[in-house]
Amino acid sequence: MFLKKKFFIFITFILLIFAALTYQTMRGGFNASGFAFLNYPFKIIGQGISTTIRGIKNFYMDYILFGCNADEHRRLNERIKKVEQEKNQCIEAKHENERLRTLLELKPQRTDYITSADVFARDPTNWFHILWINKGKADRVAKDMVAVTSLGVVGRIYRVFNDSAAILLITDVNSSVAARIQSSRAEGILEGSGNGKCYLRYVSQDAEVEVDDVVITSGLDGIYPEGLEIGHVTDTGKKDGEFFQVIEVEPVENFKTMEEVAILRR
Repeated sequence: MFLKKKFFIFITFILLIFAALTYQTMRGGFNASGFAFLNYPFKIIGQGISTTIRGIKNFYMDYILFGCNADEHRRLNERIKKVEQEKNQCIEAKHENERLRTLLELKPQRTDYITSADVFARDPTNWFHILWINKGKADRVAKDMVAVTSLGVVGRIYRVFNDSAAILLITDVNSSVAARIQSSRAEGILEGSGNGKCYLRYVSQDAEVEVDDVVITSGLDGIYPEGLEIGHVTDTGKKDGEFFQVIEVEPVENFKTMEEVAILRR
């Protein structure tokens, strides 16, 4: 009997609260400050419900959804990351082996082969086109030796240290290579433009030069061996009153992505 009376009083209290709130709203707006003490129990109840929901969600994620506890879940994530790293390492090793295999194929083909080297740095400015390799005097690398890939000419060694060396690319403005058009045998001097391309200069106006003609080394400069591919003609023009043609050449090798080179002695 006593419990029923307490329950009746509680229900009556709740109804009075709602009646007061409804009356206040109908009179022109609800002023929460006057009933702030009434909101407190509901605030506590709401916070308790939110905490309970979060707990159930975490329990579901850690134990039911994954079928294991949180520690096992973390171990699985770490294992997945490790497997991804190993996968990336295998892919990189595969690509590196393929590139090195093509370089090593040059060794039996050329008697002037010295060694292969990795590119570990590039000049950060646009003023010089320079690559740094991890081979130097200790590996018999010397100044003015030629750097090549399986595709063609890269440049020449211009600075050498004991365990490293710098390559001056054929695209550098300070570079010059004795070259010729493979089809017509017209000869000239290939100079770097500094913008990633080269120009074949001192080719007479009478020489036949067409777009896509292959440009190779002539060997007449005493540095670059004869017959190495340099690139192909991308543009050519003749001007009245000029003795020579203007011939643009794009190197066969992409120096921005190249990672290994072979060194040939002079």
